[in-house]
Amino acid sequence: ADLSELDCSGRVQLQRTLLTMPKAAEVVVETLDGPQTYEITSKTMGAELFQMVCERNNLGDLPFFNLQYVDAKDYDAFVKPDKKVLSHDLKKIAKDAKHHFVFSAQYFPEMVAEELPHPVAQRYLWKQIRSGIVADTCYSPPELCVLFAAQSLQATHGDYAEEPQVMILSADELPQRVLGQHDLNPQQWADRIRNAWISLKGTPKQTVIVDYLSIAQDLEQYGVTYFEIHNKKGTKLWLGVHNLGMDIYEYHNKVTPRLGFPWTEIRNISFNDKKFTIKMVDSKAPDFKFFSPRFKVNKRILALCVGNHQLYVERRRKQMAGEGMFEDRAAVEAKIRRTKDQLLAIRADLESVKDSSKTTNEDRIHQEAEAAGMDRYKTMKKAQSGTASVDPSVDRGEKTRNGVASAML
Repeated sequence: ADLSELDCSGRVQLQRTLLTMPKAAEVVVETLDGPQTYEITSKTMGAELFQMVCERNNLGDLPFFNLQYVDAKDYDAFVKPDKKVLSHDLKKIAKDAKHHFVFSAQYFPEMVAEELPHPVAQRYLWKQIRSGIVADTCYSPPELCVLFAAQSLQATHGDYAEEPQVMILSADELPQRVLGQHDLNPQQWADRIRNAWISLKGTPKQTVIVDYLSIAQDLEQYGVTYFEIHNKKGTKLWLGVHNLGMDIYEYHNKVTPRLGFPWTEIRNISFNDKKFTIKMVDSKAPDFKFFSPRFKVNKRILALCVGNHQLYVERRRKQMAGEGMFEDRAAVEAKIRRTKDQLLAIRADLESVKDSSKTTNEDRIHQEAEAAGMDRYKTMKKAQSGTASVDPSVDRGEKTRNGVASAML
């Protein structure tokens, strides 16, 4: 209506209506198919936007995934389902710019093949894990990096073919650490990756993605979310939260934990302002305390712990009820055995051109763990602080008030 045609009360009412209408906005979500634009309003909840993304990409129910963003302090964070999207602590942008989110795994399955059956979800997780391995934020030994590169090419292009030939760029497929440790030029690296790729002939794309993830899920840094913390003396440490529990790492070593807290050992996690306290199921075990400076990050740590624990309990409940998970360790180890000869051959080849002076601390830690027959499960068991257990059906609650938060596990 034309405002000039309305009386005073009508104009006031229309203006109030316009002011209370939800403001429209566009946001961009990065997906496997590239950036996608979504129209939302100031009242759109996190769960609604997530559902919009899932529906457009035919993803179904995905309990491990969420929408990730960078907050105003440049920390990575995830959208809360029960909070308005635009009410989050989003980074300030120009008036005509759009907020960006990334469809990403917030939690990580323990057994990918069973817990993540959806092919598109498997591909999302594979892309995310592969990115971490190439960027070297998830440590992998050199021979396994070459195999992963070959599996990635098989997953992307299918069987190797002479024509049309795919250009293999080692810098895009391997961590810089691995490239710098060996006296090989780009073409020589490409030849080695190609040979491993040829050996995968006949393996379907989706099968090789699951094989990749089934090996990667055993890496020490698989699915670990790190937070910088310190002890009461001010010594910097890392807290790692993952699908099996919580670990404490020395600041210079994010591969092998110094302390491990499996979910079955923890009774309660709480924080008061900057101080976290972990209480153990074993009443004789001392409380473990650490400090984290940002209240908003502390809330995220607690929420991540609760979410991981809930998924852990659900996995164990299904296992006890006979609803799967029977392959467990045996299936993973069988997949590794099938590639053992190939990995040994790649390792022998790489050792002949390796510059030992460039061996990293992570390499040495991995070699020591391998010599001791350790994997991420055994490492955590060795690092854990107690031996008590808890009924996986235990009730849990969460509360937050006046800078104090607590979660019963």
